Amino acid sequence: MAKNFNNFTNRILLRLGESNDSEIVTASLAAFKLIFIPIATMSDKKTSKKQKQYAIKRDFITESVALAGYIAITGAIKNNLTAPICSKYYKEKAKELSKQNKLDINSSDFNFLSNINPKTIKKNTKNIPLSTDEKSHINQLENLAKKFSLQNPKNLYTNTKKTISHICVCALALTIIPLITNKILEIYSKNNPDKENKQKTPESPYKTDIKKPISLTNFAQKVKIGGLNAINY
Repeated sequence: MAKNFNNFTNRILLRLGESNDSEIVTASLAAFKLIFIPIATMSDKKTSKKQKQYAIKRDFITESVALAGYIAITGAIKNNLTAPICSKYYKEKAKELSKQNKLDINSSDFNFLSNINPKTIKKNTKNIPLSTDEKSHINQLENLAKKFSLQNPKNLYTNTKKTISHICVCALALTIIPLITNKILEIYSKNNPDKENKQKTPESPYKTDIKKPISLTNFAQKVKIGGLNAINY
C-alpha cells in the first residue's frame, strides 16, 4: 500500500515538474485576475462610477486577451518549434565536434546527428508508441549523447520547451497583449462615443472676432468690448 502511494506521488511530482511551463502559471494568474480584479474595483468607494467602468472594462479585456494568448499562442509555438530546435541542436553539435576533430565528418555518427528526425524526438518525449525503427533511432541518439556529452533527447526537449514558453510569455506580456487591449479599447471608444465630450464649451460674451479687420465702423464697438474685458479681469 505504502509502495503504491509513493509511486503515485512520484508520478504526480514528476508530471508537475515537467509541466510547470511559464504559460501555465501566467494563464492561471490571468484567470484569477479576470474574476477578482473587477470585483475589487467595484468595491472601491474612492473612485467614481465612470472610473470604475473604465477600469473594469480594461482589466476584463486585458486578462481575457492574456488568458487566450498564453494558452493558445504559446502552446502552438511550443508544439511547432520545440522538436525542430532540438534537431538543430544535434546538427550544430555534430559540426562543432567535427571542427574539434572529435568526430569525423565522413563517419556514420556525424551523418546520423546531422539528420535527426524532429518527429521521432517529439514522439519519444510525449511517450507516444514508437515503431521499431524509431526506437532504434532514439537508442542510437541516446548512446551518442552519452558518448559526446550531449544533452539527452528527453531533457533537451523539456528544457527547450520551457525556454520557448518563457520567451513567449515575456513577448506577449510586453508587446502583444497591450497592443491588442489598446486596439480593442480604441474601437470600442469609436463605436460608443462619450456624450459628455460632445458638448461644446459656451463661448464668452466678450469674445471678439479676430478674423474681421478693424475699420472705422466697428472701432468704437471693439473699444467698448475691450474696456468691458479689462474691467471684468
